[in-house]
Amino acid sequence: MNPDYFIPPPQPPPILDGNQVLHLAQTGYLQLQPPSNLLACLQDLLELDREFFEQSTSSKEIQFPTAEGTELGYYQVENEKQYVTFRHQYSGDSTSALSLAASKFWKFAASFLYRILCDLSTALDIPLSVWDPLLDGCLSMPASRSETTPTLLRLFDYLPGAGAAEKHTDTGFLTLCIGTSPGLQVWNPSDPAAMNIGDAWMDVGTQPTVLVGKTLQWLSAGRVIAGLHRVVPNVDGRQSVVFALRPSLRHPRLDLEPFGEPSVVDVGDVWKEIRGSVFNVNAQTNIRDEQKRMLKAKQDIEQGSG
Repeated sequence: MNPDYFIPPPQPPPILDGNQVLHLAQTGYLQLQPPSNLLACLQDLLELDREFFEQSTSSKEIQFPTAEGTELGYYQVENEKQYVTFRHQYSGDSTSALSLAASKFWKFAASFLYRILCDLSTALDIPLSVWDPLLDGCLSMPASRSETTPTLLRLFDYLPGAGAAEKHTDTGFLTLCIGTSPGLQVWNPSDPAAMNIGDAWMDVGTQPTVLVGKTLQWLSAGRVIAGLHRVVPNVDGRQSVVFALRPSLRHPRLDLEPFGEPSVVDVGDVWKEIRGSVFNVNAQTNIRDEQKRMLKAKQDIEQGSG
């Protein structure tokens, strides 16, 4: 054998130790320091982010038109927050700098979360190859709208003393949240004293935080739980960057055998069911209220039939 030839490793090097894997699986959240290249991209993105949100509403809407409800482009929730959602690249003089910075951050954030997903999979004895079709088109920002997947990057600007998000769990695999000031709180079931008094909310401050989503909880049959979290108002306002790694819908057929379930499902049907089980915390108040009403009615029917 050529002494200069080395067989490549079968998977990326672990990014989490055993205790971190266990904490993430049992609580649904984990605070940790991302790689330096990701943090460098973050600073560039936040600077352009601030400049963008200072522009007029009409300018922001022209650059990133709202589409697919809250799932693409610029969106404003009155007296609460504004945000822009990226699911593909944009071109044009007015959008290129922010879009390029977002695309660069996407690549590093996706790689970071993929390595965490690999660590969880190794601990759960799930072969890493199962993620190839589920992440097809998700690990770099798609070039056009026709190539989008549910995975997204969202930049938030919360209003001082008012911007918030009700308690919820995310819908995808993993979410990376990084805020410029306190406000994001996670439910910490690992704190027995807080659990005893029914107040286990913990503010993560500005520490980058990874959250487990409902799709990963479903695929792992509950061996990894989704992270309950909320955003509370900050008197000075708050910026945050959220990257949500969600399932690709490009390969409909999913064999659940590697996950320990001898069956085949349609990924689109599973995604639709999971998304339909929650209300959209980032929609207008009247839309959120209607979604909650419909979910309550659905739950009442299901409980009655059971």
